[in-house]
Amino acid sequence: MLVTREGVVEQTMRSLRNYGAPRKYYHTDYGTNSRLDTIQAAVLNVKLPHLAQWNRDRHQIAQIYDALLEPLRPHGILPLENHSDQGHVYHLYVVQVTDQCPLDRAALQSHLQQRGVQTGVHYPIPCHLQPAFQYLGYQLGDFPNAEVLSAQVLSLPMYPGLTEAQVKFIVSAIEAIIASA
Repeated sequence: MLVTREGVVEQTMRSLRNYGAPRKYYHTDYGTNSRLDTIQAAVLNVKLPHLAQWNRDRHQIAQIYDALLEPLRPHGILPLENHSDQGHVYHLYVVQVTDQCPLDRAALQSHLQQRGVQTGVHYPIPCHLQPAFQYLGYQLGDFPNAEVLSAQVLSLPMYPGLTEAQVKFIVSAIEAIIASA
C-alpha cells in the first residue's frame, strides 16, 4: 500500500504495480504485478483510519528512546539520527552498535534476547553486495558506510502500543549488559 499526495508518485506506482504500464499494453518501466488481494485490502481499510495516530505514537516513543539512550553514546550505542523532523514514521527504531561498544551487535542482541527483548537486524547485506545486483559490478569496499552500517545496526522494539515503561526496561537492559561487559 502506498499513501501519497504527490501525483507523479501515484502515477509511477500505479504503473510499476501493473508491469510498468501506465496504460494497458504500453510498458515504460520494468514492473511487477503486486495488487492487493481482497482480504489484505479489507484489513488495510480497517487500519487506515488509525495510521495518523499510530505514526504520532511511534514518533513519541522514538523521542523517549532518544532521551534515554543519550547517556549510552560514549559507550558506542548511537541512535540513527532523524533528519526529517515530523516526517519520520519510525517503522523501525534503529541504533548503531559501534566499535566503542564493549560488545558487538550479535552479543548485545543475544544478551537482550536472554532478557526477553526482541530485536532485529534489518538489511545485514548491503544492496550493492546482494546477488540481484551483481551485474552492476560493485565489490566489497565500494560503499564503506553502507557496509559498516549493515554490520552494526540493530532495530529495537517499536510499535504504537509500546509504553514508556517498556522503553525504560529495554534501555535499562542495554545499560546493564554494557555495564557487565
